[in-house]
This record gives sequence, C-alpha cells and structure tokens, in this order.
Amino acid sequence: MSISEVMQEIARDHFVVRVSESFHEEGTKALRGFLPRIKEVYSAIDYESISGSLTVFKKLSKERGQERVGSLYRLKSPGELALHNEGVLTLQVMPNGEILVWKEELDLAEISHNSIVYRFSGEEGERFWVDGTEAEVPIMPGYPLLFAIPSFRDLSKALAHYSSHVARPSECSILRELWREDGRVMWKAAPENEMQRSLYYYLKWTLQDGQPDVRQETPVDEKNPVDLEVTWSGSNRIALIEVKWLGKSGRLNPAKITKNHTEHRAKEGLAQLADYLDRTRSRAPFHDRRGYLVIFDARRRRITAETTQVDREDGFYYKDRDIEFQAELITRNDIAPPVRCFCEPSLSAGRSPSRIPVQP
Repeated sequence: MSISEVMQEIARDHFVVRVSESFHEEGTKALRGFLPRIKEVYSAIDYESISGSLTVFKKLSKERGQERVGSLYRLKSPGELALHNEGVLTLQVMPNGEILVWKEELDLAEISHNSIVYRFSGEEGERFWVDGTEAEVPIMPGYPLLFAIPSFRDLSKALAHYSSHVARPSECSILRELWREDGRVMWKAAPENEMQRSLYYYLKWTLQDGQPDVRQETPVDEKNPVDLEVTWSGSNRIALIEVKWLGKSGRLNPAKITKNHTEHRAKEGLAQLADYLDRTRSRAPFHDRRGYLVIFDARRRRITAETTQVDREDGFYYKDRDIEFQAELITRNDIAPPVRCFCEPSLSAGRSPSRIPVQP
C-alpha cells in the first residue's frame, strides 16, 4: 500500500469523517456541540484521576436517555463532576444541556447505537465510536490526549525528575546539608522541614503548564497543614504533597541515633494523605484533587550510631526494595503512585588519596 493510500485510509477512519458519513449534516452539527462538552469535562476532572474509564456520549435520535441502567445522577454543568468522580464515569450529553452521570461503565454496544461516543481509559487511551463503529482519533505530538488538560502530568514528571536527578545523588545545596556525615549514612536530626523546602523550590522553578502556584504548609483544616499544595490559575485542580523520610537520623560527638523510621512511616504518610484528601473534599467539593506522597528513603543495613561509611552491599540494600502500601489506599483514583526517592550513600567520601593523612 502506498503512502497516499495509507493517508486516504486514515482520513476515512477519522471520527469527524465517520460522523459526516453516518449522520450527514445532523451529525456534523451535533459533533460541533459535542466536542466542546468533552473539553468541559476535562476542565472539571483530570484524565489522571480516571483509574477505570471515562465515557461521554450523545444520541443522534429522540430516544430517551439510558435512565433504566444503574444509579443515575443529573448535572446542570460539568463543573460538578469532581464530586462524583470515583475513577469510572459514563456521561450522556442531553439536548437541553443536562448531563446524565453513571459511576460505572455502560454496555458500549447499547449506548453506541445511533450515537457519537468518546471513551478514555489508561490502557487504551482515547477512542471514538460512531453509530457502533470505532473511528480513528488523531495523535497530537507532545500531548498525551487530544482533549485533556495535562496539569497533573506536568507535576508527575517534575516529581519523577526530582527523585532521580536531585534527591538520589543529593544534587541540591539544601539536601547536601541534611546529612550527618560525608558518607551520607544517616540524616541529621529533624530533616523533614528542609526536605520540604528543597522540593518547594524545585517545583517553583520547574513547573510551567497552567501557571502553577506552589505553597508550603497549606492548612487542610484548622489543625492539619499539608506539606505542599499546588494549584493552577483558572483551574479547579488541587495537588496535595506529603513528604516523609526513612532511615536513621542522629548526631556525632557524641554519636547518637535520634530517630529510626522504617517503611511503616511511609505507610502512615499515605494514610495521612488520604485523610487530607477526604478533608479537602469537604473544603472544596468541586475541585479535582490528587495526592502525592514523596519519600526520602535513606535506609541502610547494619549501621550503628558510630557508622560514618558504608560499603555497597549495606548502603544499597534497600535501593530496589519497594514498599507494599495498603491496597485500599494505593488503588484510590485520587492518589498518585508514591514517589520513593532512594537517597544514595557516598561510597567514596573521605577515601580520596588527597584526604588520607600522610604518615610521618
């Protein structure tokens, strides 16, 4: 098949062409009103908060809505969707502008008959059906989806980069000062506030999409402040970031271990984050929330208060030992996968020939 023939086939399969062929002028007119509604849906909820699927459809006939199926909610505007989003949504756009909402997947064969259907899932991406037949969705270079607003995606990418390029090698003046010794065996006492500050400045410098506003110690209610909060100008998105550290902290001269945090500390952090998200739902019910747990992991094996240098076996023992979080929390659609920054020890610190004292 020639390139020209391939391009013709792609054009024939494009959902806009399919709508025009299947429903003629009526379909083209309906599509012009339908596509902005999908954009409005993504203005209310981020695609990353869809753990199952999001389906939006519009009937091209005078048939009644699918009111007989499941638990139905009626919304006057997509702005209320964040209140109903639990990871799976099916929406029917009605002629009067009303939106019918089900918190479940409906039978595609049933709803796609005489309809235009848009569906997104994390596994399959964006797909269209026109009168029961699947149609092509164009791919936009640099964008994960054609219709989505990637606010949380920019934050997720920034946190991943921070973990691997900043926290892992302590490539930050703030983090470098948090170690008790040059060998990066354990933290100084009470390092968490400075870890928050390091991450705060990094996000302030690197986040770009959507005019983000990064704040420290934002109150969730009158008693509970979250470590970091990110909002975006003109958007209903709120990201809550909780910071925890693992490993030992202490001091030298005299040598003493002040704290020893195991993986249990990280699990507590995820439960705390879930509680903050629930409280934020009460404070801002129509905002799309997403929680991020950032863990500074400096666990080392077989160290004591006097240890100032570790070998590779003990220093990197926990590097690839992932934490098994609570299933009921890690599967929530409003919690992102935790970001575990394994902060590496320095195996060469103090061992350079120039730093070894010369014997007289």
